[in-house]
Amino acid sequence: MRKISKIIVLLCLTILGFVSCKDLLDVDSERLVFQNEYQMTSKNDTLYSMFGIYSQLQKLTNSYVLLGELRGDLMDVTSNSGIYLKQINDFDVTSDNPFTNNIKDYYSVINNCNYVINTIDTSVIYKSQKVMYRVYAAAKAVRAWTYMQIVLNYGSAVYYDKPILSLEVARKSYNSFDINGIAPLLIADLTPYKDIEKPKFGSIYDFNMSLATFPIRFILGDLYLWTGKYEQAANEYHDLMVKNSNYITSTFKSYLSVVNNAFTGDATVNWFNMFYVANNSELITALPASNEFSYVFQVDSLAKEYKIAVSSVAKNNWISQHYVYSNTVDTLVDMRWVGSYYKNNITQGRVTTENDMIYKYRLMNPTTTKSKQIYIYRSALLYLRYAEAVNRLGKPNLALAVMKNGLSNATILNNKFVPLSEKSTPLPNYMDFSDNRFVNNIGTKARGLGNVQLDTTFYRIPNYATSADPKGDSILYVENMLVDELAHEMAFEGNRFQDLMRIAIRRDDNKFLADKVADKNPAVFNKLMTRANWFLK
Repeated sequence: MRKISKIIVLLCLTILGFVSCKDLLDVDSERLVFQNEYQMTSKNDTLYSMFGIYSQLQKLTNSYVLLGELRGDLMDVTSNSGIYLKQINDFDVTSDNPFTNNIKDYYSVINNCNYVINTIDTSVIYKSQKVMYRVYAAAKAVRAWTYMQIVLNYGSAVYYDKPILSLEVARKSYNSFDINGIAPLLIADLTPYKDIEKPKFGSIYDFNMSLATFPIRFILGDLYLWTGKYEQAANEYHDLMVKNSNYITSTFKSYLSVVNNAFTGDATVNWFNMFYVANNSELITALPASNEFSYVFQVDSLAKEYKIAVSSVAKNNWISQHYVYSNTVDTLVDMRWVGSYYKNNITQGRVTTENDMIYKYRLMNPTTTKSKQIYIYRSALLYLRYAEAVNRLGKPNLALAVMKNGLSNATILNNKFVPLSEKSTPLPNYMDFSDNRFVNNIGTKARGLGNVQLDTTFYRIPNYATSADPKGDSILYVENMLVDELAHEMAFEGNRFQDLMRIAIRRDDNKFLADKVADKNPAVFNKLMTRANWFLK
C-alpha cells in the first residue's frame, strides 16, 4: 500500500476549491480553501461545496465506462484503438495508462466529500427545514459510491473519513479494506440518511444537476448485494422504487409491425429515446462532464472515431433473442440493439464501420448541447438488481417476472407467475407492489422483445428433476438469464465487468468470468482464472 500512501499525501494539496456555477466543471481551479479558513453555514456555501465535488467526479467518467466495459465481453478494441485501450482490453495495463492511472482522482473526490461532511453546519434552518442535511447526505452518498469504485477496480481502498489538510495527517497510518471489509463501514455511515430528500441544485448549461445525486438506497442495495445480504438488498431496492414515483419500467417499448400474423419489416422504436430525452422517468443518476474546460470527456469521441466498438458477442446477444408477437408468431431479434449500436454503414473520416459503432454515447451527448453525461443508475438497472437479490433469496420465478411480466400487484398475486412456494402470509415488504403506480409496469424484456409476457416456450424455467430443486438449478438458471438481460439492456453503460465479477465471486467460480470475457478475447482466459488479475495494480 506504499503507492496509496503517497497518493494520500498528495491529497492535502487538492482539497476543495469553492467555485461559482459557471466554474463548476473547471477541474484545474487553483482556489483552495482550508478547514480553518472557511465554515459552511449558509445555503449557498453548501451549493458551491457540492459543485466542487462534482468538478472532481467528472474526472472519473472515462475510466468508469472503459474499466467497466472494455474489460468485459460487450465492448471491443479496433485497429484504431491505440496501445492504452488495448492494454485495458488485454488486462495488461502499464502505470502510464491515462485511463487507469487516476486513482488519485478517486481519493480527491473522497477528500472533498470528507471536507464537506466534516465542515457543514447541519443545524441551519431554512424555511423550517434543515436544508444542510440534504447536502450532507448527498456528500456521504458520493463518498460511498466512490469508495466502491476504488474497491471494485483496485481490489481494496484506504478508508478515512476526515479531510486530509496537512502532511502530518496524510502520513498517518490508514486501514485498507476489500469490498467485504468496507461495506459494513459504508452501510453504517449511510443508513441513517437514506430517507433524506435529495438537494435541488438547478441546472448547469442544460444539465439538471439534481440528476447527479446518488440515491442512498441504491448504494445500500448494491453494498448488500455484493456482500450476500440479499433480503436487505431487496428491501432497499424495493423501497427506492416505492418512495420515488418515477421509477417505473412502463415506457420506452419498441415494436415490430405484424399483419396477418406475419412481420412486415416495419418497426416503432422507442427504447433509445431514454438516452436523449431530458428528465425522463428512466434516468436516476448521471455524471456530468464537459469539454469546455481542461478536462476532456472522451467516451463519445472514442466511439465516433471507432476506437471502441461493439463486440461480436454483444451483437450476437441481440440477434439471438426471440421477439414474441404471440405464442405462434416470433422472430429472432431484440429491438434494444437500436440505440445501442449503429446498424447502417457509416463513414467516420478515414474509417468505415459496419454494424458496430456504439451509439448510446452519441445519444447521451448530442452535439447540440454543451453538457456531457454518462449514466450511472437508471430504472431498468434498479429492477434487475432487485431481481438478482430476490433470486438469491430462493424466488427465481419472482426474479423472472421482473424481466417477463413486470412488477405489480397482479403479477405478485398470480400463482402462475409467482408460485405459492415463493410467497408467505403476510408478504414480505420487498414483495409489496400494491401501489397503483405499479399497475402499468412491464418486464424489462418487454422493452425489446414484444409481447414476451405471452411466451410459454423461450423465457421459462425448466422443470428440474425434483420440485424441491435441491441443487438450486432454478436459481442458477435465472441468474444466467439475468446476466444475459443485463447485457441486452445495460450494455456499454459501465457495469458489465463488475456484474460478471460479482456473479463469479458469489459462485466462487473464476471460470464463469474467464469464459465470458474470453468469448470476446480468448487470449485472456488463463490470466482471468487468477482472481488477482481482475484488479488494477
